[in-house]
Amino acid sequence: MNVVTDADGVASTVLIRALQLDAVPQRFSHLPEKVRSRLASGPGKLCKVLEIDRTWNGLALGTGEALRLEHRSEEFQQAIESGTINIVQTSRIGISQGIDLPWRWYIGNYPAVSKF
Repeated sequence: MNVVTDADGVASTVLIRALQLDAVPQRFSHLPEKVRSRLASGPGKLCKVLEIDRTWNGLALGTGEALRLEHRSEEFQQAIESGTINIVQTSRIGISQGIDLPWRWYIGNYPAVSKF
C-alpha cells in the first residue's frame, strides 16, 4: 500500500509494506496463531486482509474515511521513549538502486516484519 504524502502530482510517498494487526478480522479467526500473526506481513497480504484493491486509488485518508492514518497514541509514544518498543531503521530490501539509503523503519521483534 502506498500513501501519497504531498500535493497531487508531487512524488512524495510512504510505502506501507506490512502491519502488525491489533485484532484479526473474524473471517481469519479459524487460522492458527502463527498464521494470524503474519496475516499482513507483506504488501499483498496487507491489502488482502484489509480488503484494499485498486478501487481505493486516489482516495483520501482522514477522519471519517473508510481508511485513515492516525498519530501515535500516547501509550505507544511512551513505550518508544522507555525502550519497550524498539523502532529499527535500516536500508530497504529487495531493490537494486538506493540500497544504501536507510529508508526502512519497523518495530523490532514483531512477527509481521520481513527478515533480511
